[in-house]
Amino acid sequence: MKLDVFGHQQRYERWKETVKDEGEFGLTKKNSDLLMQYIFDMEIGANVSRKSKKGARSYPRLNNLRQRLAQIMRMLQDRNVNNITKISEIKITNFFDDMRKGVIKTQKGETYKSPQDYVKIFKSFWNWWIKINRKKNISIRNITEDLDSSNEKQPEFVYIEKDDFIKEFLPHFTKEEQLIMLFVYDSLIRAPTELKSLQVKDVYKKGKDVWVNIPDEISKVAGRQLNLIYCGEEVWKYIIEKNKNFHDYLFEYNHLVIHKKMKKVAEQIWGDKISHPKAGGRFREITLYDLRHSGTIALRIKIHQNPEALSIDTLRERGGWKNYRMLDYYTKFIGLSGEIKKDRLLLEEDKTKLEKELEKLKSENKKKMEDFNDKLKMIVKALEHVQLKKK
Repeated sequence: MKLDVFGHQQRYERWKETVKDEGEFGLTKKNSDLLMQYIFDMEIGANVSRKSKKGARSYPRLNNLRQRLAQIMRMLQDRNVNNITKISEIKITNFFDDMRKGVIKTQKGETYKSPQDYVKIFKSFWNWWIKINRKKNISIRNITEDLDSSNEKQPEFVYIEKDDFIKEFLPHFTKEEQLIMLFVYDSLIRAPTELKSLQVKDVYKKGKDVWVNIPDEISKVAGRQLNLIYCGEEVWKYIIEKNKNFHDYLFEYNHLVIHKKMKKVAEQIWGDKISHPKAGGRFREITLYDLRHSGTIALRIKIHQNPEALSIDTLRERGGWKNYRMLDYYTKFIGLSGEIKKDRLLLEEDKTKLEKELEKLKSENKKKMEDFNDKLKMIVKALEHVQLKKK
C-alpha cells in the first residue's frame, strides 16, 4: 500500500468539508461554485477531456488542481473578472503572458517559476467547461488553443558527484541514514513517496545480487524491478540485523528530519555554493530527491563510457520514467548530444555486413572441406579394395 507521506487525503477531505459550508475563501460565489463543481467531478473522474487520462484523480492531483485554480480565480478577480467562464480570449492570453514576464508576482513577490503549470490547469478547467455545456447542447468556444503550456526550463536540483557524495557527505550521518541515502542514489527510487511505501517483501535475492521490486501500487508512473549495484549486501544485512518481518516497511524514518540534517551538513561542507551551473540548486538545499537526479547522471555517464554494461532503455525503466524527456535532459547535462554520427553508423553497418559475409564464407568453406574429406575417404577405401583383390 502506498503511504500518504504528505497527508494529501486528509488535507483534501478537510478542504471539502470546509467549502461545502463556507465556499472557497476569497472567491465570488460564482467562482467558488465553479471551483467546487470542477474539483468534485475530477474526484470521481467525471467530464474529463477526451485527451486526458480517464478515471478519478489522486489526492495529490486534486489538491494541486484546487489550490492553483483558486489562485488563478483570485488573481483574475483582481482584474475585475468575477466569473471565470466569462473571460475573453485576449484577457486570459494577456494574464498568462504577464505571469511569464513577471508582471504578476507570487505572494512572496517573486516571479512564477512554472507558469506553464497554471496554464495547463486552466486548459483542463476550460475543457471541462466545454464538455459539461456540450451535454446541454450549448456551444462554448475554446479560448485556450493559443495558450503556451511549454516548459521553457527544467526545474533546479542539487547535483552531487559520486566521490563527493560517498567520501565527503555520507560520513557525517548514522549508519542507517547512510544506507537510506545510498539506497536512493543506487535504485533511483522516488523519495520519500515510493521509498517510504517499500516493504521488506519487495526486496529479494536473485543469484548473488539483491533485487528490489517497486510495485505498481506504490509507483508514481509504473512498477519496476532492479538490482542494487552499490548497497545490495548492506540492505540484506540491515533487514537481518533489524529482524524485519515480511510485511514491515523497509525504511521507517522522518523525511523532514533527514532533509534538515542533509541541508545542514551540505552547508557546513560547501557553504552557499551552487552545486553545478546546469543544475542550478545550491548544496544547502539538498534533499533525498536530489540523490535520484545525481544517481541517474552517474549511470548516464557509465552508459557513455561502457554502452554494453547498461542501456538507455534499462535506465529509463530503472528510474520509472514513461518517456525519454528526462533522460534527454541528463544526456545534455553531461555534455552529450542526441546526434547520431552517420558516417560512423554506416561504418559499423559495413563492418557488421562484412563480418556476416565472412562467417558465410567460413561456413561454405567448412562444408566444402567436409565434402572433400568424405570424397577422399571414399577414394582411399576404393584403392584399398582394389589392392586387396590383386592379392
